[in-house]
Amino acid sequence: MSFRSVAAKNVFGRMAAVMTVAGAALVLVSLTNGSFIRAQSPPSAVPAAPPNFHLPDETTGLDAIARTLISAFDQVDIVALGEAHGRFRLDSELRIAIVRHPDFAKKVRSIVVEFGSTTEQSTLDRYIRGENVSRAQLEQVWKTTTQAPNGVWDLPVYPDFFAAVRDVNSKLPADARVRVFGGDPGPGDNRSRETAVVSVLNGKALVIYGAAHFYRTMPRDYLSSMGDDIGIARKLEIDFPGRTFVVIPVGRLDSPRGVTGGIDPDFQKFDRALKTQVRPVLVSLQRLPFQDFTAEEFLGRTLTTCRGTRGCVSVFQGSSLTLGQMADACVYVGGGADVDTKAKPTQ
Repeated sequence: MSFRSVAAKNVFGRMAAVMTVAGAALVLVSLTNGSFIRAQSPPSAVPAAPPNFHLPDETTGLDAIARTLISAFDQVDIVALGEAHGRFRLDSELRIAIVRHPDFAKKVRSIVVEFGSTTEQSTLDRYIRGENVSRAQLEQVWKTTTQAPNGVWDLPVYPDFFAAVRDVNSKLPADARVRVFGGDPGPGDNRSRETAVVSVLNGKALVIYGAAHFYRTMPRDYLSSMGDDIGIARKLEIDFPGRTFVVIPVGRLDSPRGVTGGIDPDFQKFDRALKTQVRPVLVSLQRLPFQDFTAEEFLGRTLTTCRGTRGCVSVFQGSSLTLGQMADACVYVGGGADVDTKAKPTQ
C-alpha cells in the first residue's frame, strides 16, 4: 500500500525550546521538537481509532519488545516509534535492537527519521549503502535539519543508529537492504516535517520522531489555538485508518524549567498494575488500568504552553484525556530515580 496519496497543506514550522506564536510564547519540551502538521480537516479532540492489532499484555526486555513490534507489521503498515530525544537511553537501544533483528529487513525496507535532512538524502543513501562518507559529510545529514540549532541531535545515539543500519545492510544482498529517509526539511525545502514524512512513505515503514508528533489527539483548546494541526498519526488516519501503530515512551522526566504546578506522576500506581518487575516493558494502552491513566499525570511534562495568564503550564493541565486515547502502547522504562535512562552528550 502506498501512502503517497495522503493530502496535506504545507506548513513551515520550526520549534525550539521556546518560540513565539501570534505574539505569545510557546514552550514545547521533551518528546517533540517540531510543529504539528496542518491538515485539511478542522481540529478535533476525538482520537483516531487504534489499529486492530492484538498486543500481549506485557512484553519485557529489549529483544522481546523488538520482536513484538516487528510482528506488528503483519497487520499494520506503519510503526510510529516515539522517542524522548535522548532523555531515555533505552529509546536508542530499542530502535537499534529492532533494525538488527533478522526479521526486520524481511518485512520493512523503509525507515523515516526526524534526525535527517531531506536535502542531504543522497549523502545518507551513500552512507547507508556502505560507501565511503567522511564524518564531516555525514554530520550534514543532521546539522542541516531545522532543529540542529537546538543541539537536539548532538547526542551520539543518532549517528549510532545510522551506523547500525549500515552494518545490517552490509550483510544483506542489494535488493534486500533497508533505506533510511531524512524527514526534516533541509535548506530550501519549505515543507513541514510531517508533510515530508508522508511524501516518502511507500509500503511498510518504521517512523522515528519525537513522541508528541504521534499523539493520537490533543486537548481541544490546544488544538484550536494551533489552527488545524493534528500530528503525524492522525494525518495518516485520514486516508488510511487503522494502519498505523503508535508506541510512546513513558517514564520519569524532570519538570521543565519555568513550569509551575502540574501533577507529579505516581509511578508506583503504574508499577503496581504490572505483573512483571522487569524494565523496560511494552504495555498495551488499550487494557485496563493503563487505558484510563490520565495524560495529564503521565505525559504532562512532555508538552508545555506559556500562552495566556497562567504562566508556563502543561498542555494537558485539566484535561480528561487518557493514555489509551493518546497512543496504542507504551514502552515503560520505570519511574524510579535510579533508572539509568539518559544518553550521554558527545564530547
